[in-house]
Amino acid sequence: MPIQVLDEATIAKIAAGEVIERPASVVKELVENALDAGARSVVVEIVAGGRECIRVRDDGTGMSAADLRLAIERHATSKLRRFEDLASLRTFGFRGEALASIAAVSDLEIVTRPADATHGHRLRSTFGRRTTVEPVAAAPGTVVSVRDLFANVPARRSFLRQEGTETAYIQRVVSACALAHPEVRFELVVDGRTALVTDGSGSLENALVGIFGAEVAAQMVPIASPDEFPTQAEPLPLQVRGYVGLPTLTRSNRQGMLFFVNRRWIESRPLGVAVEQAYHSLIMVGRYPVAVVHLELPPDRVDVNVHPTKREVRFSDERAVFSALQAAVRRTLARYTPAQSVPSISFSPLSPPALQRRLVLADPSRVPRPVKEAAARPEPREAPLSGESERALPVLRVLGQLHGTYIIAEGPDGLYLIDQHAAHERVLLEQLMVQYERASVDAQVLLEPLVVELTPAQLAVLEDYQEELRQLGFQVEPFGGSAVAIRAVPAVMHRRSPNTTLLAILDELAGGGRGTSRLEALAISTACHSAIRAGQELTLAEMRELVRQLEECTAPRACGHGRPTMLHLSQQELERQFARR
Repeated sequence: MPIQVLDEATIAKIAAGEVIERPASVVKELVENALDAGARSVVVEIVAGGRECIRVRDDGTGMSAADLRLAIERHATSKLRRFEDLASLRTFGFRGEALASIAAVSDLEIVTRPADATHGHRLRSTFGRRTTVEPVAAAPGTVVSVRDLFANVPARRSFLRQEGTETAYIQRVVSACALAHPEVRFELVVDGRTALVTDGSGSLENALVGIFGAEVAAQMVPIASPDEFPTQAEPLPLQVRGYVGLPTLTRSNRQGMLFFVNRRWIESRPLGVAVEQAYHSLIMVGRYPVAVVHLELPPDRVDVNVHPTKREVRFSDERAVFSALQAAVRRTLARYTPAQSVPSISFSPLSPPALQRRLVLADPSRVPRPVKEAAARPEPREAPLSGESERALPVLRVLGQLHGTYIIAEGPDGLYLIDQHAAHERVLLEQLMVQYERASVDAQVLLEPLVVELTPAQLAVLEDYQEELRQLGFQVEPFGGSAVAIRAVPAVMHRRSPNTTLLAILDELAGGGRGTSRLEALAISTACHSAIRAGQELTLAEMRELVRQLEECTAPRACGHGRPTMLHLSQQELERQFARR
């Protein structure tokens, strides 16, 4: 094929693909334009996840008729005049590509009016074909309506997710903009229902309540300002502010960490690592903190011209920014987090009073029944759900509970320590799989549906696992926007809150999950998050029943994640340790 110059329509569609990835990209670009116009109120309305309609209304400065004519031209911008202006850039837009890209792949309408004008003007563009600018009655500000997004690019439209998922992505964009600009009032309306609103008071704390809710915001503390702690001899031209969650507030993914550079929402793996390292030893491995971090530094110290979406930046001294952020967060946590003692392990014999304090002593009258050979110590590996070739467990006599986590039991050939969470997870997992194989999953219908908001990642998993969720007894329905209504759950979840358990399951599956099939991965996660927890005190009857159920499992030696359910200390090893041999 000979080389030829592409036509303008093809060039516009290709360029639009770099800037406009999904409806959330449209919302981001339009909201940033509103902020650059000095808006104090921004209302975002979407229909059908943004596919059918996106409307962004602001009370900013508006545009004149002359500016409106140039607004959808490629590389037309009011933000800079020459490349060198990037070194002092204070606006969010500067490429002059956003409106042109949106116009190329949608039915676009812009109605705008400057505050000092007697009337406004309207511009209509249908997939790049522009009409004339005409005068209209309008309120001060700008209203941009985007309809039938990607209708002329079927391949791109086919890659969009379901409405709930796209809505969740949009909600994350609006949330980030609201946290970047707490002085601006934001409202998100989804299919006619208000899904999010902030007060625009200028208080970041109030914005946190509007975005995360009062319960989460109450567990977040302000990052200490540099003048509250000793700083370096030569302080960086950098300010770190915002809020971070206490170690008690964690997530199973990094979606709870939001970073802003000069109030521009960015994605930065190094900044995420800096915050995570600040929480080292304070939160469990595999959990991630919640943080809203604002970095302020001179424009010439950061390069925003890295990617068309403007979500990536480069710092002139990334190592210094990393160190400053990590130190600020760590010092903040040191102020608000009490000192933690490190648990010690002692091999010295316990006196009877100490033993009684540590153990919940059981009835010594129960004698173990005759059994065959005792089980060997299990290896920490994943056991299959069926076709177990290992010997079943010996009959065990429960002696008590250690630290509210381990069940102590006597077997015919020594002592067994049973991890109550892992053991219960194995029991519930086999119950779920047996019920599934018999097509009789025991589900619990809730008296009242529980409505819960999901993140984009959680919504995506929910959509992918709809059939598997139904097969295991879940009944979850869309409830508008990023919310879903839980109407029924597997009966094994009766110990846990259905909404928090479902969120934990979706988070685990979003990270890959375990198991050889999607159904097995869901069953493993459901069993894990429904099982009793470490640190939960059990009665003697409860311990005996758990051990009895574990004895009846086909694969009792490991939970679904591959962790061992028990450790065995043989009679011979006990005698050797006590110098009886």
